[in-house]
Amino acid sequence: MGTDDAQPRMSWLTYYGEELQQARERRGLSVRELAAQTSYSFQQLYNVEAGRRTPSEAFTREVDQALETGGQFERILSRVHMEAFPAWWQGAAREEARATRICTYQSQVVHGLLQTEDYARALMREARPRESAERIEADVAARRNRQSILTRAAPPLFWTVLDEAVLKRPIGGKAVMLGQLEHLLDMAEHKNVVIQVLPFATGAHAATDGSFTLWSYADRDDVLYVEALFTGNIVQRQADVESTRVAYDLLVAAALPRDRSLDLIRSALKDLAT
Repeated sequence: MGTDDAQPRMSWLTYYGEELQQARERRGLSVRELAAQTSYSFQQLYNVEAGRRTPSEAFTREVDQALETGGQFERILSRVHMEAFPAWWQGAAREEARATRICTYQSQVVHGLLQTEDYARALMREARPRESAERIEADVAARRNRQSILTRAAPPLFWTVLDEAVLKRPIGGKAVMLGQLEHLLDMAEHKNVVIQVLPFATGAHAATDGSFTLWSYADRDDVLYVEALFTGNIVQRQADVESTRVAYDLLVAAALPRDRSLDLIRSALKDLAT
């Protein structure tokens, strides 16, 4: 079965593991022998084959190279990551990946495309206390994979307005927030990433009702995405999209300029570090 076929009856993670085992055995290698050709341990390789561990992109590149599979496992890994998204987000993930411009206002937390692994993990653990550690780690890996669109060969323009509350809410504790704020500053160095901060002093503003994202495309109309608890809505009605576009323009106008926004992030970082 090729990776372009319909989703197998088993999970894509299980499928990845079984295909890896078959590819290894076709080469006449034991698990230990294949592990010796990579930088990963026997136990790590065994857990992936057993479907108990979500493989990383680096792991996948190494086994593709060692087994000379022509990128087969990188293709399967993209399905593993997509499967990790909840059903209500999968359509949104496809829209996000196709967009040429992403404009978003975030009132509570850092947008997923700019989250560190530790920050994302802390959010998920608080929101889903009964979820297994393995499921959380799979979702963190999927979120990390989403972020690759910002550094691909032809990345979208990503423009985010963050409420100042995002910088002050200590998600995951001091160490996690320090890493997240540093990551925002690092990502702001990318030419396709624009970060502005809407300060508390602004008072009432055009998006007091909450966060939203606008996706723009080269060949069709813009789309609005609004997320709520355990659900997300893709809005294509152009009157709603245009109203939101006006709201976003007003937010950009009210937010601090790019340089001053980064200064405020540095200030929040310094305050947290002391």
